[in-house]
Amino acid sequence: MSSLFLMPDGGDEVTALGSTYRVKTDGSHVAMAYSVMEEEFWGDTTPLHTHPDAEEAFYVLGGQVEVWAEGTVSTASAGAFIVVPRGATHGLRRLSDEPVRMLTLISPPGFEKLFAVVAEEGEENLLADPDRLLALAQKHGTNIIGEYPEPARP
Repeated sequence: MSSLFLMPDGGDEVTALGSTYRVKTDGSHVAMAYSVMEEEFWGDTTPLHTHPDAEEAFYVLGGQVEVWAEGTVSTASAGAFIVVPRGATHGLRRLSDEPVRMLTLISPPGFEKLFAVVAEEGEENLLADPDRLLALAQKHGTNIIGEYPEPARP
């Protein structure tokens, strides 16, 4: 392990599946305890999904996001901190017009590698072959459950 200091635009950047991620650490500088990414979530929703072997946490830096976790819906804006335990079904919906900026932590690291694989293989190709995308997600520690629930109508 070695010390790490990154400037604001430091770290590898990848865009896939409705977000742009800037990797701040892939875990190699922290004995593989966690990974950290600065995330700009510009998509409308994520699918409902689980990470059986990892916790995921979000610290919201800007914008507003709805978080569906295990059937509970909450709204989060700048300063909110959300922890999703291993195996918990969850998903996000962007509520603000601008992208939602978040610091995303994953412990232990690993499933975030899916985003680079999707970018490398071609997101459009994978979206056209949902079974292939589901298999890649599962291989990288993410089980896609289904679409984000529609908002309740009054």
